[in-house]
Amino acid sequence: MRDNQIIEEMTALALRFGQKIEFDEFDGRGGWCRVKGSDRVIINERLYPKEQIRILAQILSKFAVEEQTITPKVRQLIEDARQEAIPEPEASPKSEP
Repeated sequence: MRDNQIIEEMTALALRFGQKIEFDEFDGRGGWCRVKGSDRVIINERLYPKEQIRILAQILSKFAVEEQTITPKVRQLIEDARQEAIPEPEASPKSEP
């Protein structure tokens, strides 16, 4: 599956969850923002496709995609982003007797 196909599928999936996705040129990576009272996702179109995919996967990892019809590749990318977002448990200090 090509990167542009993955981006298209992820963008369509985000739309199913009511997220408006925009690609534009600006300084920075992009992500969620609020513009004139509405939530949207803006992604820097100058980024490499792999980075655009990573941003989309991070955003989609916040939604319940389990019951959505998506390709296995996109599902895995979203699951990987979800796993990255889970903080590692802190080791508890050993107590001295």
